[in-house]
Amino acid sequence: MKRALGLILAAATVLSCVSFSSLSADAYAIKGDLNGDNTISLRDASIAQKIDVGLISPSNDQLKGGDVNGDGAVSSQDSLLIQKYVCLDKDTVNMITPNLEERKSFVDTINSDREKLGLAPFTCTAAHYEAGNIRAQEYITTLKDSRPDGSEFYSVIKECNLNYNPSVTPNQLFIATLYDSNSAYTKLVKSYTGTDKMYTLLMSPEYTTLCVGSVKIPGNTDNYQWAIIVN
Repeated sequence: MKRALGLILAAATVLSCVSFSSLSADAYAIKGDLNGDNTISLRDASIAQKIDVGLISPSNDQLKGGDVNGDGAVSSQDSLLIQKYVCLDKDTVNMITPNLEERKSFVDTINSDREKLGLAPFTCTAAHYEAGNIRAQEYITTLKDSRPDGSEFYSVIKECNLNYNPSVTPNQLFIATLYDSNSAYTKLVKSYTGTDKMYTLLMSPEYTTLCVGSVKIPGNTDNYQWAIIVN
């Protein structure tokens, strides 16, 4: 009874907070989305709490998505983190979706340039950000263009249940950089290996989706590994 009352009180304290953007596109079990509605909300916090007290028997996807703090279980601590995320607690947001605001700024800049050329903006949903993060983390680990299991890099698109366009050749870029949001565009695109190769790709009308990942490089608090995939 006390735990149930605690959940009600905790939820009441955050009802005035604004819900954050979508993070999950499907049952891929991105952190924080337990009900599969493509957003992280107080409903997900409630589900985590109910799992913790045994009122809900979790599915495999809920076990993956609900373990926000990575301790191997879905508990009231995960529920609290979700509530903090909904309230835009900066540290919690960065833990669940590292560098999200910088990545959004990057995509907005690219889409602004596409608009000037009369091109449609890239589709870049929360799942596209997640796919990019997966590739960034894999590259930190293996330093290979292919995935750890030897499959092609673009298999991450299907893995995250995103639409894959087989009529175009997907491309990816990796770059580690020290940057702020104002210089990300220049360092990641216009100055890539001293050429405009990636910029040309990003301005190609044949590409319609963009995956953007940015993961902090272990042991270096100032540098991030970026991964960009166009398809």
